[in-house]
Amino acid sequence: MNPEKFLDSLIDYEKRHGYNYSLKKYVKFLLRIDAPHRKLKNTILIGGTKGKGSTAAILNSCLIANGYRVGLYTSPHLEKVYERIKVNNINISRKQLGTHIDYMKPHIRKERGIRTFFEVLTTVAFLYFLKKKTDFSIFEVGLGGRLDATNATTPLVSVITKIGYDHTQSLGNTLSQIAQEKAGIIKKGIRLITTHQRPSAAKVLKKIVNLRRTSIIFAEDKHTINVMKESIRGSHVRITGEIGTFNAFLPLTGTHQIENLLIALAVLSELKTMGFHIEPIAVKRGIQRTELHGRFEIVSHKPLIIYDCAHNQDSFEALDRNLAFLKTRNVFLIFGCKKNKTIGYCLQNIFPQAREVVLVPIGNPLGMDPSDVYKIAKKYQKNLIIEPSVKQAVRHLKAKICKNSAIVITGSFYLWPKG
Repeated sequence: MNPEKFLDSLIDYEKRHGYNYSLKKYVKFLLRIDAPHRKLKNTILIGGTKGKGSTAAILNSCLIANGYRVGLYTSPHLEKVYERIKVNNINISRKQLGTHIDYMKPHIRKERGIRTFFEVLTTVAFLYFLKKKTDFSIFEVGLGGRLDATNATTPLVSVITKIGYDHTQSLGNTLSQIAQEKAGIIKKGIRLITTHQRPSAAKVLKKIVNLRRTSIIFAEDKHTINVMKESIRGSHVRITGEIGTFNAFLPLTGTHQIENLLIALAVLSELKTMGFHIEPIAVKRGIQRTELHGRFEIVSHKPLIIYDCAHNQDSFEALDRNLAFLKTRNVFLIFGCKKNKTIGYCLQNIFPQAREVVLVPIGNPLGMDPSDVYKIAKKYQKNLIIEPSVKQAVRHLKAKICKNSAIVITGSFYLWPKG
């Protein structure tokens, strides 16, 4: 069985309802395969609702620029599962993925296959980073934090980006409940790096930090960032703070990415305090070399097509602000989403800006049927049609748009335009 087929045979909570995780049972499984999670050097665990992928990407790039070998584990993937596990920005190969899965199979079979898709991939990341002898291993939390497989690690620092509303069916309906789950990655005596949160989330983080007998580092207290110029391609910024004073170009679009940069800089500053070699010139180079697909990314120039993985209120608000960079009123939208997503902001604020909205399925069992989206969206947009795929939607729009137009694809990670 090839690695993809084996992974597809496992329980995948990205494609089915439910949230039946047990971190204790997963840790017992890890102990049976010689506890790879305990052997990794210098892990960094990044949770939060919005911006954790961007923060991880910036931090990864800056550490590589400082001469370190860096493992990066993120989710979900846009096209291929190998994208989730990288060392110095090179994806794990299909052969390497298969080798590590084959090693685990006998142990998984003993448990009658109860290990999940995400747990197995997380374990592959542990094993692969160990084999590659990474200097740092960065893990993006998958869902929540308290019960997430990545939380088996004991990090140098825990990081929580902005907390907002997402996965409410699993994490809770209030910001306090969601923050409680996110705060599960805070470990005894290990400092938390975060940003100034909304009051109810901040209260929870402070409470958990006190219980764990540690402290909070607020990213805004470590550096200031002045945006000198911004465009569809990113922001020219001036950074002042503990790492140094320098100009840099961040190739990620939007003011929300400045907050993610602040958090990454705070982590680098803390690492420097711990004695790691962190140089301002290398940090500048790392910021400018940051690679991250799917965040207001230009995937075609003629015609102009933007893909953005926005799928919750905070990310839709960021997308709304970024639409100003298009400098055209001829915006056409391709949209699809999961059933459990809160899309009210997008319907009320982004749909009305479009000349036409094309609704598509996302190719995931948890996807919302386009006809159901149509029923609630027609109140905000009269020009609505349904197409069977992103490819067909793009073909439809290409046939009718004028020169000064833009197509924006959004609503889900699963809408990444393949081919």
